[in-house]
Amino acid sequence: MKNMHATQAVRGLLYKEWIKLRYLGLVPFALLLVGLGDSFYDMHGMKSANGGLSLWNAVIFRSHMPFEPMRYLPLFSGVWLAAVQFVPECFNRRLRLFFHLPVNEHKALFLILGLGAGLLSALVGILCLAQACITSLFMPAEAARLSILTLAPWCLAGFIAYAATALILIETSPVRRLWHGGAGTVFVLALVDARGYGSHIDGLPWFGLIAALWFATISNVLDRAKRGSS
Repeated sequence: MKNMHATQAVRGLLYKEWIKLRYLGLVPFALLLVGLGDSFYDMHGMKSANGGLSLWNAVIFRSHMPFEPMRYLPLFSGVWLAAVQFVPECFNRRLRLFFHLPVNEHKALFLILGLGAGLLSALVGILCLAQACITSLFMPAEAARLSILTLAPWCLAGFIAYAATALILIETSPVRRLWHGGAGTVFVLALVDARGYGSHIDGLPWFGLIAALWFATISNVLDRAKRGSS
């Protein structure tokens, strides 16, 4: 009987997340299509107007990035998805329901985080693969690989922004909210401030570890919220 109630609770959580994300979760993907279209026409227009040599000179010697407008897309998407998922829970005081579900509150939380992070993973995966394909239409495969390495720090910034936004919304202490916001801003700006192709390649594993630690921290914040609601 207990397992049946837990299964029903999980299904209820999944349905609630579906309701929140079914339309608003598509906003980042719409912006992604616009950004990819702009990148394609940038490269196509430059090659058509001035030839392939002009495109090569712009990319190699001037570090021109046709996908530059998408620099902040993963960051925005992380903040947006976290806000869509957690603003209704935290501002309507529905987060307290986590502590009365027939399923562990940490499992429920990471179910929600998994859905948001999964949607963000799909977005950045499409971004990297599609941009690599666009680049390979006009330049060698090495340039396509380098474009993915350039996009990778921006994508990691999106995951840190997602976790930091969730932390800020779940946190009950104003001082800790400021701390999460300040620390998240430092890491995110360091990642999106990459100049030129292939920036932060050597530091990507460390930034990936930092992103994972941000997600792990959310569990501790939920414990504090539980103590505050009791």
